[in-house]
Amino acid sequence: MKISRILTSAGLLASGVALASGTLGSAASAAPAKDCAPAQLRISLGVSQGAAGTIYDPVVFTNTGPACTIFGVPAIQPVIGGASHSHVAVGPPARNMSMGQMPAMHVVKTGKSVSDAFAVVETGNYTTSTCLPKNARAIVVTMGNFVHHAYVPLKISVCTKKASTSTRLIAAGTTGY
Repeated sequence: MKISRILTSAGLLASGVALASGTLGSAASAAPAKDCAPAQLRISLGVSQGAAGTIYDPVVFTNTGPACTIFGVPAIQPVIGGASHSHVAVGPPARNMSMGQMPAMHVVKTGKSVSDAFAVVETGNYTTSTCLPKNARAIVVTMGNFVHHAYVPLKISVCTKKASTSTRLIAAGTTGY
């Protein structure tokens, strides 16, 4: 009786190993998507949304090439902008609101997007002395090896004495969430 149970268990174990190795073999042969290259990502703005003194302007990363992977938190700096496309900073860079969170790896197919919920706190929420508001006419977006200094026109008012903008981990879709 013990021997038959042992043989049955061994047979089940062997068939499970064979099944697992077949599954692993086929999964291992599939080519993983490569990291998104800067040239294949188009950066744009999504539809603005407001809530309780903060305006969210989604920064959208659309893949124009073959499927690729992307992850992380974009660094966003408000700049003077305008006709000259000036990259002169206006106020501090956006604060990263995702500190301590594990970034998700996104596989972005051709024509699909991921986005960041770029938040701009209304400068009127602060006293003039603690904020010292100034207008910016664009933002510059960078994100590791994925995006190098993308200039995006966006008219906003930001504090120059404290960070009044924030960014977070990218999410699937075009809303930033």
